[in-house]
Amino acid sequence: MAKATSLAEKGGVEDLAARLAAAEEALAEEVRRSRALNRIAEAIGAGHDAETLVQTVVDGGVELTGAQFGAFFYKVVDQAGESLMLYSLSGAPRSAFEAFPTPRGTAVFAPTFRGEGVVRSDDITRDPRYGRTSPHYGMPEGHLPVRSYLAVPVVTRAGAVLGGLFFGHPQPGRFGPRAESLAVGLAGQAAVAIESARTQEAAQAELTQRRDAEERLKFALEAGRLGSWELDVETRAYLASDICKANYGRAPGDDFGFADLVASVHPDDRPRMIAAIEDAIRHGADYDIEYRVRRPDGEVRWVHARGRAAQTADHGGARRMAGVSLDVTERKRAEERQKLLVNELNHRVKNTLVSVQSIASQTLRTTDSPEAFRDAFEGRIMALSHTHDLLTQQNWQGASLREIFDFELEAFAARDRIAFDYARDVQLSPKATVALGMAVHELATNALKYGALSVPGGGVRVTWEPEPDDSGALRLTWAEHGGPPVVPPRRHGFGARLLEKGLAGELSAQVALAYDSLGLVCTMKLPTRALEP
Repeated sequence: MAKATSLAEKGGVEDLAARLAAAEEALAEEVRRSRALNRIAEAIGAGHDAETLVQTVVDGGVELTGAQFGAFFYKVVDQAGESLMLYSLSGAPRSAFEAFPTPRGTAVFAPTFRGEGVVRSDDITRDPRYGRTSPHYGMPEGHLPVRSYLAVPVVTRAGAVLGGLFFGHPQPGRFGPRAESLAVGLAGQAAVAIESARTQEAAQAELTQRRDAEERLKFALEAGRLGSWELDVETRAYLASDICKANYGRAPGDDFGFADLVASVHPDDRPRMIAAIEDAIRHGADYDIEYRVRRPDGEVRWVHARGRAAQTADHGGARRMAGVSLDVTERKRAEERQKLLVNELNHRVKNTLVSVQSIASQTLRTTDSPEAFRDAFEGRIMALSHTHDLLTQQNWQGASLREIFDFELEAFAARDRIAFDYARDVQLSPKATVALGMAVHELATNALKYGALSVPGGGVRVTWEPEPDDSGALRLTWAEHGGPPVVPPRRHGFGARLLEKGLAGELSAQVALAYDSLGLVCTMKLPTRALEP
């Protein structure tokens, strides 16, 4: 009897020890699962990127379910329809799947694809849905050995299927209801985590794009010297960029509100500027105006302001205006110069036509034959053209006295036959350039035909200097020497009249022609005020 009791006690101890060992194993399993859940929760709470989150979920799922390997496949739509793309893998290298095509919507995968529910099988190879699709009719050769199979769709709260969690084990019967429950909960957490990560990534991408756009806009504004501004319609709060402030003569650190803006506009342009702003606010029209501004230092410049009112207020009207401003002073000055140049050109064209008419009339009156008229007229027209060429080279700003002589005499004589004597060159206005250019042409033509330049050894001496009587005039002398004997002409031709009367009319000059036996001497008394540009 004692021996039987001893055996019973021994059996009880062993049973107790077995139960304790099982309890300890179960506790260890729960601790392991709790730690896995904590890691997943921490990863989700930390807001990692989607890739890190999904990998953490897959790793935790393998540990929670007791699977040998696990994977997350994204649902994608390709040209052939739908398929699953491997995203994260645990328990096996990615090379284990690289040789195989992505899963498709076969009978086994369809419930996961469509988000219809969980597929749990103690032995997937015995499932009636398994091996029904070509070309492999089951797992292809070399595939990971899967007998126990657990697949859970990952579905958003809105019902969109993101993909699926898949767990496998080479031994059958490894996944029970508890593993399925854990996998379903894990899939729910994965859906929330992926949506959250995607939202954060999208927000970050949008923020990056906005920053990039702002940087590009800032660069473009600075490169174009465009100042940006914004106006609160109700409060009249005005926000101006540094370049915008600079357009009005303010430093970046200066206060520059709407009242300062209005006050800086030229008084004559201010009513027009205010009316344009009010019209843009009232009708939502574009604001586009140019006006003068008076800077704090007194300088007056031009600003082109553009903007638009946004119809966003609660009452349906404009709540804000925004736009850009640009200093267009140089353009306005260029436009003024262009306008002056066009007016000047019109005036010069008219004067040139009058000159041509006068030259033709006078030449016709002083020549005896058509051939002589043609030669004289062409020469004088060419002289006028040469002078215009000289002025064109100088942008019609005038030319110097020496330039006129060099330009006109170049075709008449070698440089060594013309001597110059002067203390300084004299800059002439366009009008004086044309008048003296024609006069030099007539003197040179006469010298070439009848005077010192018509024979070898003859020459001309050109001098100019201020009049000694302090009258503010310039005395210019053309003196020929070494030519044939000079006799006074029986009648004055066009050249003489041009010199004596033309210069008098154009420049208020006094001209004297002396027919000295040694050579012609032409003396001009030219008022300086008529010569200056």
